[in-house]
Amino acid sequence: MSPSPQHPARDTIPLGDIELHDNYLPALPAGDYRAEVTHALRTGQDDHAPVVGDTFTATQSFTVRGPQVTIDTGAVVARQPPDASTGRFAEVLPHVVLGDPMLPWERALEGAPPGTPWLALLVLTDDQLVGGTDAPTRTISGTVGQFLASDAAVLKPELKLEADLGDADPCAYIQVAATEFHAIAPRLDELRFLAHCRGANTGDRPILGLQEDGLFAVVVASRFPADAPPGSTTVTKNIVHLVSLEGHEKLLVDDPNFQGRTSVALLSLASWSFWAYPDLQADFADLAEGLTRTPDGAQAGREEMWLRLASPYPDGDATPAPQRHVARRLNDGYVPLPYLTRSGESTYGWYRGPLTPVLPVATAAAAQATTADALIGYDLAWGGFDLSLATAFETGRALALADAAFGQHLLAFKHAARNLVDTLYHQATSNHLPEDGDGPRTARAAFGALLDGSLLTTLGTPPGRPTDPWSPPTPAAPPADPAQALEDFLRSDTTRATLTEALADGDGLAEHFAPVVQWLGRLMLLYPVPFIHLVPDERMLPKESLRFFHLDPSWLDALVSGTLGIGAQSSRDTLQGQFVAASVRAAAARVAAAHRATLRGTTPDDPDPGGAAPEVSGLLLRSALVSGWPNLAVRAVDPGGAELPILRMDHLAPNVLLCLFDGLPAMVELREPQEGFRFGVEDHGVIPLRNMLPPRPPANLRLGEQIGTSVTFPVLDHLRTGTSGRVLNLDSLVPALRAALDAAHGTTVGPIGPADLAMQMVKVPEAIHFTGPDGDRG
Repeated sequence: MSPSPQHPARDTIPLGDIELHDNYLPALPAGDYRAEVTHALRTGQDDHAPVVGDTFTATQSFTVRGPQVTIDTGAVVARQPPDASTGRFAEVLPHVVLGDPMLPWERALEGAPPGTPWLALLVLTDDQLVGGTDAPTRTISGTVGQFLASDAAVLKPELKLEADLGDADPCAYIQVAATEFHAIAPRLDELRFLAHCRGANTGDRPILGLQEDGLFAVVVASRFPADAPPGSTTVTKNIVHLVSLEGHEKLLVDDPNFQGRTSVALLSLASWSFWAYPDLQADFADLAEGLTRTPDGAQAGREEMWLRLASPYPDGDATPAPQRHVARRLNDGYVPLPYLTRSGESTYGWYRGPLTPVLPVATAAAAQATTADALIGYDLAWGGFDLSLATAFETGRALALADAAFGQHLLAFKHAARNLVDTLYHQATSNHLPEDGDGPRTARAAFGALLDGSLLTTLGTPPGRPTDPWSPPTPAAPPADPAQALEDFLRSDTTRATLTEALADGDGLAEHFAPVVQWLGRLMLLYPVPFIHLVPDERMLPKESLRFFHLDPSWLDALVSGTLGIGAQSSRDTLQGQFVAASVRAAAARVAAAHRATLRGTTPDDPDPGGAAPEVSGLLLRSALVSGWPNLAVRAVDPGGAELPILRMDHLAPNVLLCLFDGLPAMVELREPQEGFRFGVEDHGVIPLRNMLPPRPPANLRLGEQIGTSVTFPVLDHLRTGTSGRVLNLDSLVPALRAALDAAHGTTVGPIGPADLAMQMVKVPEAIHFTGPDGDRG
């Protein structure tokens, strides 16, 4: 079966905007079906004509498969509040974002209308759960048979398993006290308001291996988290479970019959926990604001946001020369590291990775180096070694040798290039082959010229006796310096042009050229480079920090030189490699520029073949923002406000994010993902009402824009009575919200659906902007 086409939402919706939909219904919900076809032959065209013989009947049974007891581990894109987080979450309705936009509606609940999800999000505390004490979220791991086994104390769902499931299949479930389940579980007619579908542009997000199509399903809880009373310093643990309600439809009413059971068993498809704190702690705004502060809590200046070690000495005229030298080195991004020379002496060397706080100056030596020693710098004035480019060379060499598949392709490519050069050189120097116009001399061209001449006429003429004695052609005199002659040939414009053309479509070259440049393209984006080579000292990137950098092109050149240097057996190989390397580097750079677009399945912009190599910059973020918001949005713009392409955005660790931009940004924005923003109420339990109609005079408000700062609605006035927690009473909330919207708009806005409720209850994604000096450098 071919995959479904990608939804246009991911690229057509402007960055930062979202689309809200009530649902995304499948053509057929999951379950077992039977198709029956009957055929009857009649004596005439009239429907009442007698039937001839028996009626023919054909029956075909089939099953529409869908998740029932488990979902894929990668199905959950985001959780809100984040897993294991602590913060002021009492006014936030927990919700989960699912990568499959159809998942909440793939199964049907008995007695529920179309558009009712089979999933619900339950917010619980430890005292409401039974068993499962060995798991942080009180989940019980077992088999389907154990889950469905009859229990006098536990009410099990009336579940009809799909044909591909058996009693031995694994599952996870929870047991909720019966009275607590009745208090917090949504009613059957409320369920449709607790799930909706969101569309968002995913161009500013890490890919994370997701099947990203721009549409996401969101399941929202109807209960606010439990927290301690105002003024308390106690954190309250909340446990969230995404559960299946299939088979429990009879309990989703005002007066359910628990059949004498004290608890209810529910399949748990995903779970997490968080802690609600009365005071503002680790929410998005606080974490983002913390990125702009030094470890002692002071406001960080622009100079402190670069990726480098803090210098203990000022770089001023009053500073002694040795200390000022150290300050300048540290400010330029260098780190002093122990260095053992080849002669066995222990000293130190300066090292700077590819991520630098200053705009580096490119050097041609890095692209032409054949050994790491050729790239060791020595400061005669201070007696110090600069080992940055030498380390890059050795890193590239080690990475290439560690990848057997790449090594085979590279050696095969070099061997094919050598054979091609030998053939071209033989053609250029052989006196047995005549010239073919302006082209190279080849045996094929010589034979073609013979056929075009008098060969056929000569063959039809009786042979005559030769009058002159025959002697073989005199071989050409060998060059006085064969090595120099070959070097001159390699340096010729004709040879270079032929090699360049052969890289694209030459026999034996193109086969190995493509995998070589693909590997090098990833290398130029630093994928296989160890993190210790990027950030050699942990103090450069402390906890809860954001650091900006430039990408050093000389470091990348040395990295690629080390990679391409493996397998060189002679000076001829080295020289030949230098001529081929230019084309290889250019092709690898194009692969690197298109890498992220290729992963996302989009078409990259065509680079300007005559333009200068773009400056690459980026950021490293080490923060709970990365782990708490794995789909964190990052956007960079140039001084003119145009979006800068993102070359790479990846998690290097659960709390470390690396971004590379194609250019130098004037502004960088970190923002909560549009599909995973918060959902809840503002202070005092109210929400600002938003416009639900097309723009109209006099306000001309856009869809979703707030009607006014004072136009609010008291959500917390519509809670269930008689429960210990704050659970929304949607039967009361939805009609009251519709009346408030009618009054605010001055006209009837129509029925309120799940998407409308989501738009009213949404809390705008929070964001933080970082601007460069004078707004022109990031």
